[in-house]
Amino acid sequence: MRVWLYARLSNDDDREMNSLLNQREICQAFAEQHGYIIVGQSFDDNISGMSFDRRGLDELTAAVDADKIDAVIVKDLSRLGRHRTQTALFIDYLREHQVRVISATEGVDTFRDEDDLIIGVRGLMNDYYAKDIGKKIRAGYRQKQKDGLVITPPFGYWKDKNTGQIKVDTEAAVTVQLIYSLYLQGYGQKEIARRLNAVGRKTPAQLRAERCGREVRHTHKTRDGQFLWTYASVKNILMEEAYTGVLNNHRREYLGGKARAVSETVWLRHENFYPVIIEKTIWQQVQTQLRQQARPAVNNRTKHRYAGLLTCQECGNVFSPMIRCWNGSRRVEYVCRGYQRNEKGYCSSHRIHEEILDKAVWDDTEKLREQYAAELKKVTQLQKQWALRKPSLDAHCLALQKEIQKREQETDELVMEKLKNGECSTRQPDSI
Repeated sequence: MRVWLYARLSNDDDREMNSLLNQREICQAFAEQHGYIIVGQSFDDNISGMSFDRRGLDELTAAVDADKIDAVIVKDLSRLGRHRTQTALFIDYLREHQVRVISATEGVDTFRDEDDLIIGVRGLMNDYYAKDIGKKIRAGYRQKQKDGLVITPPFGYWKDKNTGQIKVDTEAAVTVQLIYSLYLQGYGQKEIARRLNAVGRKTPAQLRAERCGREVRHTHKTRDGQFLWTYASVKNILMEEAYTGVLNNHRREYLGGKARAVSETVWLRHENFYPVIIEKTIWQQVQTQLRQQARPAVNNRTKHRYAGLLTCQECGNVFSPMIRCWNGSRRVEYVCRGYQRNEKGYCSSHRIHEEILDKAVWDDTEKLREQYAAELKKVTQLQKQWALRKPSLDAHCLALQKEIQKREQETDELVMEKLKNGECSTRQPDSI
């Protein structure tokens, strides 16, 4: 049997008992003991079992879809997942592809009917454990936020790991002050970003990469790999109240691995926490100007059917709809937002007409309709063939049943006749 080894480790796990190395050794020994062929393995480190958005699971799923494996071996079912519903759905997906899940330490096999109850109970226990741990972690984290917890200070500051003290990053602070100065002089966020790129001011992502040895998830770079200031990065700095000395904790809540903004009324504010880089009056002046220049929300805005659905393959930004007039006619185009906001240094010009998208969608729809019609025709033909053959098959089955009954009756009569003639004996054989 072809097997895949899977391991997962989260922050709240016992790092010694459930280490990735320990899990893989247990799974490998189990596979070798039973003579299974290991065709691949994957793992997820520092990933919660409540989330199924995992690279290791994606690799496992790809192997399942390619029909490369017959079973998945895990140390225990909690490694596969702790979310009761999502874990059950994932197991059902594996079953549909004739792939079983085997727990090396629990002796559970998802292909054994008698293990269904155990799997259900384990799922409930794992789900409860994850939620209970999550509550305790959130409560502890909330208390630390009340005490003034800072994990990563904003651009312009750095945290001394030895003392925990927040200090000013001189180079970054100069950049922050320059951004505020340019904005109050009348320059927009896009123009400020262009000027910062022109003079080579280090971006927040660049400084973090230099100090931490790794880049943040959504690092903005030019096509030749240079770090880039963008409209968004400038705006974030202009809105950051930390530069006035204020620490705002609990601005977001994380539930089920997803973040949501919370009301300012429940923020945990700490005055005079950071060293001041921007005076309070200047920051307030910038906020007033930002609100005045913000575009008012329009409730009756035209709904463009492809808005938010198109993504640039080059920079990863979405395409924004734009209305253009050409030779007296009005048409809708979708333009790369990365190029639109940050110009050619960030991305190249990409645009596509709505009519082209309409045609592509229509063509694909027609292909699907034709495929559906062809499949429906096949099913209808099979139904007709079955309807024609069913009476004769039913008659044949009935004839076979009668023949079986006749043979059984003849056998019984033959046995009774032999018993009467003494040819068959019911005496038990003598013991040896």
